[in-house]
Amino acid sequence: MDYIWIGVGMIALFILNKFILAPIRSIVINLIAGFVVLYLINSYGYLLGLHIVPINWISGIIIGIFGLPGVAVLTVYYTFL
Repeated sequence: MDYIWIGVGMIALFILNKFILAPIRSIVINLIAGFVVLYLINSYGYLLGLHIVPINWISGIIIGIFGLPGVAVLTVYYTFL
């Protein structure tokens, strides 16, 4: 009888990891990588003629969802538009 509850608990943990923790982990990794690249662009982008990209919650959402391509889109947006 106890083995059934252990199995149910293992399945519940698998579902929790698959649908909640893994996407959050992915967003956090995208945010960290994106903000590091954005910091480098803001610090040294003037050498390439790039404008400063503001770091706010909107850019954080874009970087968190799209990752490094989101950083590229934001940089192009603030540089040329």
